[in-house]
Amino acid sequence: MNNPKRAFILFIVFIALLLGETSFAITANMLHWLDKLVAIKIILYIISLSFLFLSFLFFMRYLSLIRNVRQLRQENLYNLGSSNLIFNMYLFENRVEFLSHRVAFKNKKQYILAFTAGNQSVMNNTHKNDEIFRFNSEIANYITSIFTAKKTKFIKTNKYIYCFDKGVFFLYVFTDNEEDIPQIVKHLSDQMFRILEGGDYHIWVQPFFGICEIKEGTNLIENVDNALLARDISENNFETYSVYEEKFRTSTRYDDTKDIIQGLEEGQFVVYYQPKFSLTKKAFTSSEALVRWNHPRLGVLNPATFIEKAERAGLIHSIDTYVFEKVCEDLSEAKRKGHRLLPVSVNFSLYEFYTSSFLTKILETIDKYELPRSLIEVEITETTTQANRFLSISIIKKLREEGIRVLMDDFGSGYSGIESLREIPFDAIKIDKSFTDLINVDEKTRAIFKLLVELGHASNIEVVVEGVDNKEQVEFLRRVKADTIQGFYYSPALAKDEYEKFLRENEFEKGGKK
Repeated sequence: MNNPKRAFILFIVFIALLLGETSFAITANMLHWLDKLVAIKIILYIISLSFLFLSFLFFMRYLSLIRNVRQLRQENLYNLGSSNLIFNMYLFENRVEFLSHRVAFKNKKQYILAFTAGNQSVMNNTHKNDEIFRFNSEIANYITSIFTAKKTKFIKTNKYIYCFDKGVFFLYVFTDNEEDIPQIVKHLSDQMFRILEGGDYHIWVQPFFGICEIKEGTNLIENVDNALLARDISENNFETYSVYEEKFRTSTRYDDTKDIIQGLEEGQFVVYYQPKFSLTKKAFTSSEALVRWNHPRLGVLNPATFIEKAERAGLIHSIDTYVFEKVCEDLSEAKRKGHRLLPVSVNFSLYEFYTSSFLTKILETIDKYELPRSLIEVEITETTTQANRFLSISIIKKLREEGIRVLMDDFGSGYSGIESLREIPFDAIKIDKSFTDLINVDEKTRAIFKLLVELGHASNIEVVVEGVDNKEQVEFLRRVKADTIQGFYYSPALAKDEYEKFLRENEFEKGGKK
């Protein structure tokens, strides 16, 4: 170590080794950080590629949404006459399926409502009537506004999904309170009438709703179909709404429908006539036409056995038309033969009375058989007049202007009879048989009966009493001065030939019976 040169060399070597180790460490550290940078770059590349992929998917979804919106607008423009964004059935079903599974866990009641502003075949607007386009479009816009508004009468807007399909609006609702459903029905019904009154419309509006509660284990398509069937039942029975029941599918079998159609085609339905006796004139002054089904297997059937089935099958219009045509045909034949002619009252169902062509068809059929219009009387129930009071008054006035008398059947069986006397221009009222049956046994009924007769006379309306079966009832009706009597005491309903014979030979007009 005393050699300075050797010591210097060793020092240099030590420094070199130290620098080499340091350089190696630095180099190693640099390579390590470089590896990290590469990894970061790779991660950034992956993130960038994922973002680009997601952006592409979003862009494609956006384009698809634009196409779907454009398609929906075009579809609604065709079906509703306006390019709004109310769902079609496909979107409705998808959205309801998604939401209903979530709601099921919350034990909420779920409903499907199907409704139209009138007859479904008319509101479907296959003939592209501009007014129906406009009316359906206003309903669609209103539904959209109330169920998307932040402040609304309804509890929560996310409780509702709605669509329009083939002339029918559908609404999905879930709620804790069953009373929400009739409130929604009333609200939407009232709005339809407001739309009618607020616009220059010349269409007939009568809302019909079908309601189906979604039960566990059922599928959406089934519930939509059930709601639609309930809506059809409402229309057939002329009720604002019907709640789906299983009997809707079982009450009218296919064979029943087929039998009724075959019966109409083969003329199995026959018209019977029940005479009405005037207490003041002491003569038969008119009669009522009553349909019977002369069934080839079951014999002669009363209306109670088939009318409800016909209503559910949508065949009540065919029966009403058939009966009226047959009455006119029988009167024409009696006229041609020189037989005695009395006015005949014909019952029309609530559904038939409110069809837009009702008056036209009545007049065309009368003219077809060259009959005086005074020979035809129209009978409708009190329920019919209450279904649409303003429209019923208009129709009755037009019938009377044409010389056709109008009678209110079953007077006193409802809750609005007295008000109807004041507002609706009837020619006669027929006091319901439920009152007549109690005349002989209940003092209160006799007092009410006397009051009903006086109300009729105070309104200058003929009072006809139904279901008079014995002499005691006749004597009481004479005392209270009822005008006309109909019932088994004078005659049951008779087939055409028997009825004509009865008018010629009865003892009541000859003085043999009183």
